[in-house]
Amino acid sequence: MLLTALALLWALYYGLHSLLATNAAKAWAARRWVAAPRFYRLAYNQLSVWGFLVLWHWQERLAGPPVARPAWLAGVGAVLAAGGLGLAVAALRGYDLGEFAGWKYVRRAVLPAAPLRTAGLNAYVRHPLYLGVLVLLAGAWLVAPTAPRAVFGLLTWGYVLAGRRLEEQKLLAVFGPAYRAYQLRVPALWPRWPDWTEKNSPTGPDNGAKA
Repeated sequence: MLLTALALLWALYYGLHSLLATNAAKAWAARRWVAAPRFYRLAYNQLSVWGFLVLWHWQERLAGPPVARPAWLAGVGAVLAAGGLGLAVAALRGYDLGEFAGWKYVRRAVLPAAPLRTAGLNAYVRHPLYLGVLVLLAGAWLVAPTAPRAVFGLLTWGYVLAGRRLEEQKLLAVFGPAYRAYQLRVPALWPRWPDWTEKNSPTGPDNGAKA
């Protein structure tokens, strides 16, 4: 019963998180509060962080006994968690953190459009931050597995995968054909294995004749 309640609360949290991120919600707030464009993102992030912490605190009080798993999986989990955290931190370095957190909007409601990022980690996957979060979640669960954390992990994976698709719709609306070409060239979350056969072939793309 408690696990069902936990699942419903996380689903409600992620649903509200997605709803408030839509342009429709932002426009609704702007019609009712003149200062909304300046403070919306900051308030959104504060609500997200504190709501997450409250739910996580309650979840951890439900932890109960750990789920049985081979001891060696804890080591695998630690490696995955460390790698996922490192990837997420590295991905965040590609963001303007003042804009990401909402502080810059307080001073200026409309910021210049950010360029499409395709270099660095974004040359390998379109969403390196999401990939880091997914790997971190999987690793953390293997280190300290409990049933409530499994509920949280599964719902968060589902939210990230669904949220990635919603975000890409926004990016397509902003960048148009440039983002469509980027989608065709770079995978969303899982890097492709290098095609060494094609690259080393005498007729491969690096050695073929050019028109």
